[in-house]
Amino acid sequence: MEQKNKMMIVDDNPIDQMISAHVLKTNFANREVLIMESAYSALDYLEANKNNPEAMPSIILLDLDMPGMNGFGFLEQFNKFTEVIKNTCRIIVLTGSDVPSDIELMEADPLVSLLLTKPLRKSELIPVI
Repeated sequence: MEQKNKMMIVDDNPIDQMISAHVLKTNFANREVLIMESAYSALDYLEANKNNPEAMPSIILLDLDMPGMNGFGFLEQFNKFTEVIKNTCRIIVLTGSDVPSDIELMEADPLVSLLLTKPLRKSELIPVI
């Protein structure tokens, strides 16, 4: 399968953005890393580019705990996109949450490919991409 050139980080925390971006840029130098500071901005980007397959990220690293719309809200809205988009963008949830109910909900969500704990580590990401 041909790899797309974009990966998206959806996280409100600048430190976590920086760590995740560093891991991605270091290990996937041929890919563009998009940083979205909120679920709203990520959804706006996806909506604006829904007819442009080249603009779609192949991987979305999604923070669970964000102000405004959290990761759960993002997934609810993302589920409204077409099957083509949902199958194009693989969602990996990055969270610092240790709330069992949050973890269970994320693991059970069919849109979530993988659940990882923050900070993002190369050793966890490389085998799954």
